[in-house]
Formats: sequence, C-alpha cells, structure tokens
Amino acid sequence: MEEILSSSVSLEKSFEYSFLHQWLGRGLLTSTGLKWKSRRRLLTPSFHFRILEDFLPVFNNQATVLVKKIRAQADKEYIDIIP
Repeated sequence: MEEILSSSVSLEKSFEYSFLHQWLGRGLLTSTGLKWKSRRRLLTPSFHFRILEDFLPVFNNQATVLVKKIRAQADKEYIDIIP
C-alpha cells in the first residue's frame, strides 16, 4: 500500500482538478504523470529549507507590520486585513 501511495509514477488527479485548468492552465497543480514530475523537479529546489531561511527576515518584518496594523484597529468590532 505504501508503495502505491508514495509513487509519483502513476499520479492521477481527481476529476475536480479539470475545473482548475481554465484558470490555472496546465501547471504543477493540475498536471499529472511525466509533465508533473518534470515540473516538480524544477520547482523543488526553490522550496529547500536553506533558501526559505533567507526569506525569514522578510517574513518576520511583514508579520510585524501586520501585527501593528491589527493593533491599531483592535478597538473595532471588525478588522479587514485584506488589502
């Protein structure tokens, strides 16, 4: 069972993914088989922990900005955090 579930050879998406093609095209999220495997191989290095660590200062800075904006409106009943 583990062999089947962890295999990338016969990866097939459910029917519902076909509805995403209109908006997302045939990218990593919607593709299957060899196309998925080749795109995944291209993208995987971008999400390596060492690369993501370089973005920690940016993440922390933006989190601080968000907290300040929320605190400035904390007395309101409703806070819209979507720009």
